[in-house]
Amino acid sequence: MGRSSRHRSPLAGAGETLASHPETSFAVATTGTTNLTAMVNCRDGRDLYRYLTGRVAGLPGVQSLESAPVIRTVKRAGTPLRRPAARP
Repeated sequence: MGRSSRHRSPLAGAGETLASHPETSFAVATTGTTNLTAMVNCRDGRDLYRYLTGRVAGLPGVQSLESAPVIRTVKRAGTPLRRPAARP
């Protein structure tokens, strides 16, 4: 299925802008119930709330938004980072 248009989709612009945010570590276009998925890094819940309700919700092409905060990573691929030594 294809669609031809001379005008850029608001979704494409939203995806490019989202990917350019310093908070975004991963962004991808998807199919299904969502069109964009991203992983973002925020300092805390308040920072995440401000980011989502301000910068992301205001992007042209964004009609709805869902979030699933990750509080702690239990298992991941790659070499684990060493924890800093405890201070006396």
